[in-house]
Amino acid sequence: MVELNHSFTQRKSAFSSPNSQPATKNTEALADTWNYYLQSLHEAIAESNTAKEIIQKDCDRLKALAIAWEKEIQIALKNSREDRVRQALAYKQNCTARARELKTLVERHVIHISTLQTRLAYWQNQL
Repeated sequence: MVELNHSFTQRKSAFSSPNSQPATKNTEALADTWNYYLQSLHEAIAESNTAKEIIQKDCDRLKALAIAWEKEIQIALKNSREDRVRQALAYKQNCTARARELKTLVERHVIHISTLQTRLAYWQNQL
């Protein structure tokens, strides 16, 4: 994201120097750079959204596994299988912790997407 801004700023300043090419070529080059920047923002939004969806599915899968391990704990408790209870509890805790980490990643992607969309809306309104 930072690279996009830096790249756009460098290109914009290079095209706006008074001693460079004629105005029409500068305008065309700036328009190409502008379109490239907007396209890059669209692509970044799509990629981040796809990553968010994949991570969310993994998170949901881990939550379902944690529920399954909780059921396994209950069965082991009924059968007085202390070793199985400890094992199932460890698996459940692992799944829960990993799901929590993935949930944090999903939230970060939501923020990132929102930031990119705000930036895109701003630059589209500059036209």
